Amino acid sequence: MREQKVIVFGVDGLIPELVYKFAEEGYLPNMNKMLKEGAGSELLPYISTWGDVNWVSFLAGQAPGDCWKGQNVPKENEGNLLGRMEQERKKAALVHFPQTLSTEGTNHFCFAPYYGKPSFEAAPSAVYTTNPDQWPEKKGNEFLGWPPVGTLAHHIKSNRFPIEKTDEAFAFSIQLQSGGEVAVTIQPLTEDKVALLLPGGYTMEITEDHWSEWGTIPLENGKNGWTRFKLVHYDRDKQQIDLLQSQITIEGELSNDTELEEYLLNQCGPFISNWTVTASPEEKYHETSFEEGKYQAMWLAEAALGLLSEKDYHLFATVFRLNDETHHTSLGKYDPASPFYTPEEAPVYEENMRKSYEVLDQAVGKILEEKQEDTTLIVASDHGDVPNHYFCDIHKRLEECGLCVLDEEGKQVISESKAYLKDERGGMEVFVNLQGRDEKGTVPPEEYEQVQNAVFQALTTWSYTTPKETLPVTALTIKKQDAAIIGYWGPNVGDVVFAYNKGFVWGKNNKDVTAPVSEPGANHGPQIPTASTSHSSNLGIALFYGNSVNSNLPSSPNEAPFSMAQAGETIAKLLKVDKRDTLDTKVLK
Repeated sequence: MREQKVIVFGVDGLIPELVYKFAEEGYLPNMNKMLKEGAGSELLPYISTWGDVNWVSFLAGQAPGDCWKGQNVPKENEGNLLGRMEQERKKAALVHFPQTLSTEGTNHFCFAPYYGKPSFEAAPSAVYTTNPDQWPEKKGNEFLGWPPVGTLAHHIKSNRFPIEKTDEAFAFSIQLQSGGEVAVTIQPLTEDKVALLLPGGYTMEITEDHWSEWGTIPLENGKNGWTRFKLVHYDRDKQQIDLLQSQITIEGELSNDTELEEYLLNQCGPFISNWTVTASPEEKYHETSFEEGKYQAMWLAEAALGLLSEKDYHLFATVFRLNDETHHTSLGKYDPASPFYTPEEAPVYEENMRKSYEVLDQAVGKILEEKQEDTTLIVASDHGDVPNHYFCDIHKRLEECGLCVLDEEGKQVISESKAYLKDERGGMEVFVNLQGRDEKGTVPPEEYEQVQNAVFQALTTWSYTTPKETLPVTALTIKKQDAAIIGYWGPNVGDVVFAYNKGFVWGKNNKDVTAPVSEPGANHGPQIPTASTSHSSNLGIALFYGNSVNSNLPSSPNEAPFSMAQAGETIAKLLKVDKRDTLDTKVLK
């Protein structure tokens, strides 16, 4: 019998309620097949209900207390699923997976890890236009996200650049992450076709409403980048052009194995980690986000099939992120629980989310059709989403309770504060600024418990009064010494861990401690993992399909959802990884 293999096709933010709805309505035939003929479970995220901590727990097979140090701050793999696989000489391929789970010092493969600005990106995706006024700058009244500085709850992109008219042509410049730029000339050809003249004598011809072929752009240090363009609007008479450019990735810098990277690029084509236009009905040319999203989804499916069948990898894990973006941009106008819901607009935003689920389903279908019999497919999400109602400025709350000092911009002055938060820990953990432990510690050790109690009280007594009622802002608050019951322990965890109530989201407007949000949106990270409405929830989901999956096991609607860490133990069981004593020991049965 051949060795069992596993594909984890992770999805950033699948909402279980939408999976069931769209599958029942016939839009997701392949995921419906997994629901009917395979097995499934809803998953309970850890606090914060954030992708980073939950994907790391999912694939490590451990609770955050054992596996999570902070976003983009990887811990050693010793004892987790990757470490156990390494000991048994079983290889894992992490392709477009959070950078927080490291493959350093192992035989595992890492390709295009994501966090912030990726190191493999030569230039972000961009829109070039002869009429920049089509895209007026959108400024919200508050920042929603973590850290709450320049971060929006929805994925708005500031990537519009001008096209200048020359004597007989047009020109624009691609802005590189290195600080350099690449000059491109647009030469009109016919009423619906132009040519792009790129450095090195390379020419691309593009017809209106079509993507060009992929082409290379010379970069510094002899490197090349891959990109393509779409001519989304061209009026030769009026001399108007709108042009999209895909993200430019750098050849040879996408992975820890150049030979395997070359194999994937030859097999699947150039890789992109994001798309050019935000997947929102309010964005011009937003339909292209689904085109680029589909390209990425099918690329990931092809990579999974190739690495397991041709390169003898045992585990493939990825995260596809289009669905989360459509939730952020659309759930707030689809879910009747949202203060911005209207029955007239809801169908438009429902369709926008459904399109991302349909793109995912096509990639799932490819894997189901082409995977080998010994391979189990797991389609899983790290969380769902629920609509926003109120934003909460945790720093201002600590300030009004005498625990934190803020500067004129609302940023914490740690050297003068008794308590503070760390950007990399997700905004749900407050640290006592302890002398001898913290770099700028102000609290003597003998006052630790007093300050910890003060933080606990500041969070548990935090409320917001509406015209109808007074609402608790936080849904759960727990001290470090008690946090093992929610999966947190060890030296990295905050001194007080908490989660916001349903409908409350982290943010700031430099004025209020708590206030209604000014625009529709949805979030997952800050709210209690069990937050739900009749149409959406924060829960994740996992669907299993393969010859090791028993689809006849009885299930009960009263069963509790499984934790993220238990998914890792289940993968270990499927792969017959014997040394599982350091993993969460409950298998999803």
